[in-house]
Amino acid sequence: MRIYQPVRGVGGALRENSFVIIDDAGVEIGQGGLEYRVLKKMLADRPLDIEMTMSAHPMASDTLFGALFARAERIRDEQGGLPARLYTRCAIDDAQRHEYFTRMGFDDFDGEELFVLNVPQDMSARRRNYSPVGTKGIDVDLRTRTRREEFLLSLKEFGCVEHASEWLEERMKGPVFIARAMYYGSDFVGQMLVTGTQNEATLEMVCVEQKWRGRGVASALVDEALMQLSRQQVPYMTARAARRNASAMRFFKRSGFDWVRTEEYLLGRDI
Repeated sequence: MRIYQPVRGVGGALRENSFVIIDDAGVEIGQGGLEYRVLKKMLADRPLDIEMTMSAHPMASDTLFGALFARAERIRDEQGGLPARLYTRCAIDDAQRHEYFTRMGFDDFDGEELFVLNVPQDMSARRRNYSPVGTKGIDVDLRTRTRREEFLLSLKEFGCVEHASEWLEERMKGPVFIARAMYYGSDFVGQMLVTGTQNEATLEMVCVEQKWRGRGVASALVDEALMQLSRQQVPYMTARAARRNASAMRFFKRSGFDWVRTEEYLLGRDI
């Protein structure tokens, strides 16, 4: 059995963060990789977010896990020793994967949570949340590829799943597309992205700069989206959040979203 770093990375991981294992006959029996993001604006207490993907034959699992875990620790050191969370996704019904990673010291306290909010048919019946005095909301200018990439990059800083400009262009063609930003003079305050179909909208991200949090910015942005969705007669809007993102969990519950289910475990351990 031999472990090595492949010519190309595994999945979305870079080559230096990827490993492949082959048996003595040269047959691949395991592969895995690490992707990481620094999310100081979303997860201030443990901002280094390292996701592990790993698939291996039982005889190769421990060797592959050891290599990936050691590489995760090096990534943490390369990032200046930032407090880190190493995690892997696990389907709710995947008992074998759950058992393996919990045996390796991962906990199952985190998960991706699905929320849904029924869009009011009559917005006058809903208590309106207004933006702070002096702030102004505008549609984000996404007419050029450069501006679309800048917008996606700014969302990434708050933890939005990384997408390419082509992904955004395709969503812009749909019946539901809302990209709004809020400013106080020239100072950026927050922004929101909503995409979807006539039957369902998705709140991809609503994010607010740290100094503006707790002042109703996110609630005002969501209400702007609900007004448009109500006019378009879109019945409901969904949203997702990692359970350990406590501020997002509180916001969705406070804003009238109903918790639906845990879609998958984010088995993890702090390193």
